[in-house]
Amino acid sequence: MKTNDVLNILHKHQEECILIAYNLMYDKEEFNVEDIIQEMYLSIAQQIKKNQLQIGEIIVNDKPHFGIVKKTIEQIIQLEANIKNKYAKDENFEIANIKSNRSESIKYLEEDINNLINEFYWFDRKLFKLYIKRFNSVRSLAKETKLGHVTVFEVINKCKKKIKKRLYEK
Repeated sequence: MKTNDVLNILHKHQEECILIAYNLMYDKEEFNVEDIIQEMYLSIAQQIKKNQLQIGEIIVNDKPHFGIVKKTIEQIIQLEANIKNKYAKDENFEIANIKSNRSESIKYLEEDINNLINEFYWFDRKLFKLYIKRFNSVRSLAKETKLGHVTVFEVINKCKKKIKKRLYEK
């Protein structure tokens, strides 16, 4: 009997192998069962080729030894789970780094904008700080300060342009 004969016999009993794989998996959607079965075929063929497994051990009375099949499938599932966990940890680490870098860059951006606002003429600075902290509306700011709508709009617009110009220079 050759390796191909062993694989043919395993293929004839593929449904039983699939049931074994399903029973061994914790999360039924975590892995593709057909892929696991294909990996099992490859693993058994490699074990036979390397003389780690004898054909007489895997095939008994023209049927596969399901204990060996189960052990092989368990090893494949464990290997796949380890690989998946490693990549998940690496991905979570990268996401955490991106978030921390983003929060640091936002902090520096806020500092730059605050420094720039502090350089504004006193009237522009006071009006712009009121605009960003309390009102966020030119109309409501003009109404509350009893200044003209056009005056408030021009000051806020001028301040925004200065901020944009300074930020785009860097």
